[in-house]
Amino acid sequence: MNNLFEKWKTKIPKYSEVHKDLFASLSQKFGAEGEKKINFGKHFSTNYELYTYAFFLGLYNDEYSPIPDNEKKTDFSHHIQHWGSKSSAIRKDFTNLQENMFIALIAKTDINLIDLEKGELDEDQAIKLILKTMESYTNGGLILIKEKLEENPNYFLQPTSFLNLILEENVA
Repeated sequence: MNNLFEKWKTKIPKYSEVHKDLFASLSQKFGAEGEKKINFGKHFSTNYELYTYAFFLGLYNDEYSPIPDNEKKTDFSHHIQHWGSKSSAIRKDFTNLQENMFIALIAKTDINLIDLEKGELDEDQAIKLILKTMESYTNGGLILIKEKLEENPNYFLQPTSFLNLILEENVA
């Protein structure tokens, strides 16, 4: 299983291009922390922070929404293993967060772990299934964020709005 985790961390998950505007409006490509983030009017310092938030929002609300085959996918060219790799005065690195994401993905992905252990299921195929689960919950979370913005364009101007949204039950 450790090998599977190490392989998963080398991947770059994708999201539907229909959500590109969300990334452009809520997070900063290449990162911006503190005052720089505020000056840019962003809520998340990096795109992977928004991606991570959307994943957990989708997961907690059971919003599993696979990206349709006809939708174009994109990414922000950043491997999972590099997400939050730096600690700063205002945050720790994301190692524990990555581990928790992986545990959640293993729990939610239909993988026969015995077949994997026996070598009857290829690790690369298992990683594809895990990434599909990750992208599907993230897509579900991004849809919930988009719906919230359509319902109230000023919703995320409140300082605790992202925390409130993830704590709400049945957001959809």
